[in-house]
Amino acid sequence: MKRGGRRRRWIAPGEAAVYCAAGRWGRRRTRVTECWSVFRAEELYTALLKDNAASVRPGGQGSVRYTVEGREVTASWEIRPNAVWRRGRVFLQCPRCSRRATRLYLPLADSWLACRTCWGLSYNSRALQNYKNSLWGRGPIARMFGTSQRDWALLATYDKRREQLERSRNRWSERRDLLARKRARTRD
Repeated sequence: MKRGGRRRRWIAPGEAAVYCAAGRWGRRRTRVTECWSVFRAEELYTALLKDNAASVRPGGQGSVRYTVEGREVTASWEIRPNAVWRRGRVFLQCPRCSRRATRLYLPLADSWLACRTCWGLSYNSRALQNYKNSLWGRGPIARMFGTSQRDWALLATYDKRREQLERSRNRWSERRDLLARKRARTRD
């Protein structure tokens, strides 16, 4: 990625299976947030708990059909022991490279399911280095408020993390209710 001591801001043909042609400096990697669909292990974990919480244990494995807008894809999964996830951590298996992943992506409506590495995708936070922490060249409004483009990018990242934490809390409250109801049924 580095060329002549400087970081290159574009990608060469063949570096990523999908790319955004309209990047500021030419082709750039597609970001995970720009994908058409994302299949998350967290959603599968919740679905498995809804179906049969007793079978969700380390060593469990299977496959799941995922339907999005009428299109059906299949992914394999396995449950591995984990200290944080009470009933083990669910991992998806990438159909292309067979590696474990917590997310599988469909960048385009007609593409195949694969992990971030296989697609050559990037995260939004990787672009934070591109933002300069200077007020000059950003216009009179930025100078008037004393903020830079980097400040706005960091604020957006903070907001996104806060939203993710809230979604995580909601998932866990839903799972707690599921497990409590199933425990109550087994006691009766």
